[in-house]
Amino acid sequence: MIKKIIIAVLIMALVALVGCQQGDNKVINVQGTSELTFDPDEAEVWAGISVVKLTAEDAQNEANKIINDIIDGLRYKGISEDDIETERLSLYEERRYEDGKSKVVGWRATQTLKISTTNLNKVGPIVDVCVSNGANTINNINFGLSEEKEQEFKKQALAEATKNAKEKAETIADSLGVKLGSVRSVSESSYHYRPYMYSMEKTVGAMAVDEAAQVMPQKVDVTGQISLVYNIR
Repeated sequence: MIKKIIIAVLIMALVALVGCQQGDNKVINVQGTSELTFDPDEAEVWAGISVVKLTAEDAQNEANKIINDIIDGLRYKGISEDDIETERLSLYEERRYEDGKSKVVGWRATQTLKISTTNLNKVGPIVDVCVSNGANTINNINFGLSEEKEQEFKKQALAEATKNAKEKAETIADSLGVKLGSVRSVSESSYHYRPYMYSMEKTVGAMAVDEAAQVMPQKVDVTGQISLVYNIR
């Protein structure tokens, strides 16, 4: 008799457990997305120098002189040193193959500066200053968002993604003949901001200056994804 009672209690507990699990699974899981475009409010110019001298010391000294001239020229145009960063710096032997053998012909010093500005009309003048003061490579010109604007637009993108997720959940609930309950969980699946990068075709001299003057800012894309889990009733 006692054995039968124990078995009956265990069966009731098992049924109750299965029922709770089924109740917990009464949810709708949706993912919302958004893709917005905005005008950039910041530009970056990547300017580089590369010099070859007989000794490492001469190459580095010449590179330092050119970089200082570029920075002085940029300051004269109203660009703060806070907006000028050294991105790449290298010093290595320059070799040339002669008669099937590698021969050291000097030392090459290279350096790349990233110059940022929130005045998009200054992109052309920045390139002009860099080239006029010794930069022999203009790599890229990027148009993007300042940190402040990026955070502002991120909120908008995630809000739109949340709205999109809610609309999906409502459509699914209507088609199933159920009602949406409270939000069980929410998580940011992803957020992505893609600046517009213009790769220069003419990277040296006056041709680079002329090309940079014609580069027009392009809109940038901001996307967001949100995952929502709704209880249903």
